[in-house]
Amino acid sequence: MKKILFAFTLILLVASCNEDSNSQVHYFQVGVKNAPTEWRDSSFIVATSDPVIIKEAEEQLKLPIDKRKMLTGALERGSGNYNKNATHEFKWHFKENEWRFADVTTEVCDGRPYSDVDLNLSYWVDTVTRFCPWSSYISKRLNK
Repeated sequence: MKKILFAFTLILLVASCNEDSNSQVHYFQVGVKNAPTEWRDSSFIVATSDPVIIKEAEEQLKLPIDKRKMLTGALERGSGNYNKNATHEFKWHFKENEWRFADVTTEVCDGRPYSDVDLNLSYWVDTVTRFCPWSSYISKRLNK
């Protein structure tokens, strides 16, 4: 019994020492390259704990805005308690760790965060299922 308890304790100790510091959630603001007429369409927030996505987001931030890739991601209902633009809380968010950067995407998932997705939520979440605004880019890292 002592050997089993020792082995279990050792496993827990090793697992806690190997925790990746990137396992915490990182938040990024997403901007749009064209000036929207509706202020709520100007930005939204994404979150991830995936070290690969975090690294790529950090690399994107080093590039000039016109060289940054667009985002594409799976949609989920609710703001996730973080997807906001100023005082507006969106009715949706990208599923954490299920968004990526893309050079090109299909036009069917292109749109605006408020004027399209927020105002037509059921269509976007239940039918389109993804959001890939062509003018989007990572604009800054946020501290939460």
